[in-house]
Amino acid sequence: MSWRRRRQVVDETAVPPPRRPQLWPWAVLLLLLVAGIVAAAILLTRDDVPRVPDVVGLSTPAAVAELGRHGYSADVETTTRPSSQPGTVISQTPGADTKLDRGGRVIVVATRGTVNVGVPDVLGLPVAQAFTRLQAVGLKGKTRAVASERPKDTVLSQSPAAEGRAPKGSTVLMTIAKGPGGGAGTVTVPRVVGLTQAQATAKLQGLGFRPRISRTASTKPAGLVITQVPPQGAKAASGSVVELVVSDGPATTTNATTTTTTPAPAGVRVPNVVGMGQLPALSRLEAAGFRADSYPAASNRPRGLVISQRPLAGTRAPKRFVVRINVSLGRGRRPLRVVPDLLGKSEANAKHLLAQVGLTARSVSQATESSAAGTVVVDQKPPAGNRRPAGSQVLIYLGSG
Repeated sequence: MSWRRRRQVVDETAVPPPRRPQLWPWAVLLLLLVAGIVAAAILLTRDDVPRVPDVVGLSTPAAVAELGRHGYSADVETTTRPSSQPGTVISQTPGADTKLDRGGRVIVVATRGTVNVGVPDVLGLPVAQAFTRLQAVGLKGKTRAVASERPKDTVLSQSPAAEGRAPKGSTVLMTIAKGPGGGAGTVTVPRVVGLTQAQATAKLQGLGFRPRISRTASTKPAGLVITQVPPQGAKAASGSVVELVVSDGPATTTNATTTTTTPAPAGVRVPNVVGMGQLPALSRLEAAGFRADSYPAASNRPRGLVISQRPLAGTRAPKRFVVRINVSLGRGRRPLRVVPDLLGKSEANAKHLLAQVGLTARSVSQATESSAAGTVVVDQKPPAGNRRPAGSQVLIYLGSG
């Protein structure tokens, strides 16, 4: 009995087995740690949104290219600021260093200098319609009324003339008809003999007359008015025709000892450029002494290839004659090209630059005879920085630089 009691006492005082550790607190801690890491990664990713580069002060094409390298599209707007170099970016929205997702659009404002616009033809229009047409291109109108048999308020003449160029916001002077009973039916014909054809035409149109030109050989310098009918001081109805005879210069004379001939029209053969790319075609025509305008033409031939020309190859034409080349637009969708800044460049350089970027070009001359040898681009349409489908035509306006 004593042995059993001792064993029972020993068993009752034995140490219990150790408990197994619980894992769920560690699992919760691990989940919290992972959630913190994920949240930090999200915050770091959000902070990695790209920032808009600073393009203020760059040229328009350079600004468009810089934004494109950062994944942004550019909307180019222009404004006049005489103190800034034309074609320079003066502001941007959003500003530099602003966070903006790739693919976003950035508005850049560039200077364009003085903007010249084409003067529309308003001759023969009612004055109200003429004002509307002028305002549509950014010009103002001013009128003066003269006696005329034309319907009242009909535009009889305009200055500057149609197809010319004038600064945007400038005024076009329109001579309009007073209409029947609007005053004396006749106007005194001014003297225009001795004036150039352009001067005489402007003077007569300003009084409501309609000049009609014929030419003849004369000892007077070419281009001067040598006869007018009705003569100076005559009374004629406003709107009537005044006949002008303009000198063509001395005629060819021949005698037994001396032969004097006026220079024959230049007869340089036009080279064949069909099948060439636009840029080498321009170079070949210029090397032969010609100028060239390029026009987009629908065709399945490779894009940028000259598919026809006018005049045809082998035709004789004066030097500096403008040869028209038609350039294939090719198949499929045309990619967009950025219009380069052409202001201040020579006609040839401007057209070569447009050909290099895949656009076509046509020039409009504002040069006078005295400045024709050194004309440069004074305006362009569309402006630099605009995007146009490949092959689109850019108008370049030439003037004395």
